Amino acid sequence: MVNLFKKGFIYLALMLFILGSLSVESASAAEAVDYEEGVTNLNNTPENSAVVGNVLKKPEVGWNRYHGTNPKIIIGNPSSYTVTNNSLYYNGSTASFGKNNSATFIFNGTKFRIIGAFYIARSANIEVSIDGNVIENFSQNIPGFNSSNGTQKLTYEKSNLSSGTHIVVIKNLDMTQSFEINALDIDGVLLSETEIPNDQSLTLDRNTLELLEGSQDKLTATVTPDTAKVIWTSSDESIATVDQNGNVTAIREGQAIITAKVENTELVATATVIVKKPISESSSAILSITLVNGITKEYDVTNAVLNNYLNWFDSAQGTATFKFSKTISPYKKVTEYVVHDKIASFEVREY
Repeated sequence: MVNLFKKGFIYLALMLFILGSLSVESASAAEAVDYEEGVTNLNNTPENSAVVGNVLKKPEVGWNRYHGTNPKIIIGNPSSYTVTNNSLYYNGSTASFGKNNSATFIFNGTKFRIIGAFYIARSANIEVSIDGNVIENFSQNIPGFNSSNGTQKLTYEKSNLSSGTHIVVIKNLDMTQSFEINALDIDGVLLSETEIPNDQSLTLDRNTLELLEGSQDKLTATVTPDTAKVIWTSSDESIATVDQNGNVTAIREGQAIITAKVENTELVATATVIVKKPISESSSAILSITLVNGITKEYDVTNAVLNNYLNWFDSAQGTATFKFSKTISPYKKVTEYVVHDKIASFEVREY
C-alpha cells in the first residue's frame, strides 16, 4: 500500500512538472510576440479608413502595432530621450525624442504609421528619411491641443513603398520641442539590425570584353538594391582603364581584369578585357562568314573594313546588319547585308 502511495505521489509530481513546463513554454512563446495584430478597422468600417488626425487606439486590419519603447527602435541620442507613463497613452506609456535626437527603425513591408500626440508642446519640424533619402517633414505641434485630447492619434503615414526591407529615420529638427512615438503601425514586421535579410546581388552584362588598342566600350552592372554604390577598378591600367560609370578604354595589347565592387561590402563581379593590336590598314584579307543555314559567304576586304566588321560584331545583336560591297564583273557591283543573329561563325585569312 505504501509503495502504491509513493508511486502515485511520484506520478502526480511528474504531471505537475510537465504542466508547469508547458505553461512556461507557452508564456515564453507569448512573450516572443512583441506586437498587437489589428483585427478591426476604425469605426468598424469594411476597409482601413483611418487618416492623419484620427484617434487610433488599436491597429487596423492588416497592420501590426509595436510600442514606441520597443528595443528594435534605435535611439539616436539617449540623453534627450524620455519615457512618460500615463494611462492616456497606448499601453500606458510613450517615448519622446528631444532636440538633436532621432528614431531609426527597420521593417519589412510597404507602409507604416506613427501613433503619437498632436500637442502644443510637440515638435513642429520632424524629418522623415527612407532608405537614405529625405522624403518629407511633418509636425505634431498643434496650438490649443492638450495632452488629454491629442494622444493616441495617427500623426504620420507613409504608404506605397516597394515591397521589401526599408530603413526609416525620424529626426527632430525642432530645437525646442520633442516628437513622440507612442506606437508604430506596420503592415509587416519590425526588424532588429541583425535580422536584416542579405538580399544584395551584383552582376555584369558581360564576362569577357575584346577591344582594339585605343577603342572603348562599356560594362553595365546590375545591383540589388539599386541604391547601392558600385566601385570600378582595373587590375592593370597600363592595359585597360575603367571609369566609375563602367566605361573601359583599351590602352595596349594584353589582358586586364575589370572589377565591380559594391561599396562597404565584399560583393564583387569581374570581367576579363582582352586588348588586341589593330590590323594594319594597308593589308587585305578574306573574310569567310558561315551562316546558321550552312551557307558560307566570302568577302575580299581591306583591313579598314575588317576592323569595322569586328567592332560591329562585338557590339551588335539581333537583326542588326553589316553591309558588304562585292564586284561581280567589271561592270556590276552587288551590296549584301549580313544579319548578326544569322552568323554561325567566321574566319579571317590575311594575305
